[in-house]
Amino acid sequence: TRFRPEDDGLIAIDECYAKKTILQVENIQEMMQKKLGTRFCWLSDEWYLIAGEKLPQYKTYENMPQESNGVGTIRSFLKMLENETKSLPKKLVKKRNVSWIVGKLVYEALIPTQEKLNQIENLKINLYGLPSKYWGQEQVVTGLLTGEDLISGLKDKALGEAIFIPAMMLKVGSDLFLDDKRIEEVEKELSTKIHVVYEANDIIKDLVGQSSGKNLVNHV
Repeated sequence: TRFRPEDDGLIAIDECYAKKTILQVENIQEMMQKKLGTRFCWLSDEWYLIAGEKLPQYKTYENMPQESNGVGTIRSFLKMLENETKSLPKKLVKKRNVSWIVGKLVYEALIPTQEKLNQIENLKINLYGLPSKYWGQEQVVTGLLTGEDLISGLKDKALGEAIFIPAMMLKVGSDLFLDDKRIEEVEKELSTKIHVVYEANDIIKDLVGQSSGKNLVNHV
């Protein structure tokens, strides 16, 4: 991050380094699979995203034994999004234009979901993947975005009637971002409303407006 000493010797992980690491670990997985009947070790999803490679298939994580440590978390989220978008309305009665805010690291992985949602007539989802100026990181996970990051990253963007963020951006049980900015402060700076999504599997319903059930016609 931007707070570390310049001479600490740490090197940021780039695409080339990530690709080499993936190759090394996947070779170990193949060896362990033959020897023990399990892949035994896994990389966190960020390695694949930084490398610009597709995430491994869901089944290769073997029931997600390390999901709590970020190994397979994004893959699980993408699988959930795929399930939640299997049955979508063809059209909304009332036009709806909202924004979905995520960390830049996961942005490209979520574009297919955005495109699927934008096929619904009268719905426009703006997907924004933000870096973190606060932490000094270009590639950042969604949960580390701060209020300052939202303000600087969205100030001149078309946001529509509201923006949606996951609860992981906030300190537990509060309306504070990690930099202690309150939701109300950020709303004022961006001149829009912020909606917090507390359950990951509710994000599609919230973006589409299905939580009210009054804005939908003709399910496919």
